[in-house]
Amino acid sequence: MKKNEATNDKIKIGVLFSQSGPMAVPESAHLRGVLLACEEINAQGGIDNQLIDPIILDPAGDDRRYAEMATELLLKHQVNFIFGGCLSSSRKSVLPIIERFNGILFYPSVYEGFEYSPNVIYGGGIPNQLVLPLLEYIYSHYGKRIALIGMDYVYPKEINRIVSEFLNASDGDVVAEHYLPFNATEQETQTVLRQALAQDPDVILSTVVGKDSVNLLNMYSSINPDKNRPPIASMTTVESELANIEEGARGGHIAVAPYFASIEKNRNKQFVASFKARFGDNVSPCVYSEITYSLVHFFANALHLAGQSDTESVLAALSGAVFKSPGGDLAIDLETNHLTLRPYVAKSTPTGQYEILSKHSSIIRPDPYLVSYDRSITAEVSE
Repeated sequence: MKKNEATNDKIKIGVLFSQSGPMAVPESAHLRGVLLACEEINAQGGIDNQLIDPIILDPAGDDRRYAEMATELLLKHQVNFIFGGCLSSSRKSVLPIIERFNGILFYPSVYEGFEYSPNVIYGGGIPNQLVLPLLEYIYSHYGKRIALIGMDYVYPKEINRIVSEFLNASDGDVVAEHYLPFNATEQETQTVLRQALAQDPDVILSTVVGKDSVNLLNMYSSINPDKNRPPIASMTTVESELANIEEGARGGHIAVAPYFASIEKNRNKQFVASFKARFGDNVSPCVYSEITYSLVHFFANALHLAGQSDTESVLAALSGAVFKSPGGDLAIDLETNHLTLRPYVAKSTPTGQYEILSKHSSIIRPDPYLVSYDRSITAEVSE
């Protein structure tokens, strides 16, 4: 069994998030959650008197570098546990390496589902947990004409395929579907937005991510300053992106996530206060930070319970584990290695925060392959 390299006072973990390149905004938010959790755990004496030592590498949004650096972490640094990745393409580049060397990847991002690995803990929301609650709200408050704008890679295309299935089963209509390259030019972004708006949608559903998401919302406000314009709805535009968007372009857009910084829970108020004390009053936590924070705590609790750091023992301790996260109780599903979660729908404000609009009536168990999920939209929105 592959052992994690540990001294008497240190347990190494790999941290693989881009701090530069097109994914720097969301992945820097991931990194902050890891750092805050590690510092909290270490301040309390670590894990059985062993401090967590994060080995942080910057793949700069390059899938080849994710693979190379994952190999470096597992072989050179002899870590067993990696927290990393945001894009599905980066996860897929790391996955065979994790499986080959029998490590554990804690993947913290919303993704398209249709995957399972015994060596991955999937922390982000998946379509059955996010797509339907979002569409329910859109149907109830805006209408059924949806324009789709995404990036040209696997996550947006799979999400848009699933959205189209839901719409077709529920008398909805995809009025436009467009894709942007990474680092899209202003002209490319403007053209796609104008083409979508020409179809008179009730809502534009965006699966644009990172820096391009910031550019999309800025451009949308520039070409369509009308306050009654259709909102842009997203599963990936969070507080870290809003902070980088021009103030006049921030407000009035819709998002779905299992966490927003504005959730009124005592645990969350404490988390937000600790986050701002560590990273500055002008930096708000978002779902990316909250999930990595929670995953590090899942890991620490599992390592303590297992009493040893080999992959099999830690995975056994993680299966079915529960953590009281800032946003609510999270549990790792025994069968899928995905998290159970409760989604919220929220509207962005000009201040760069989200106002909660609805909270799902129940915690949703993950169904990554949509085996038993009803694709028709019939449930009522819980206000």
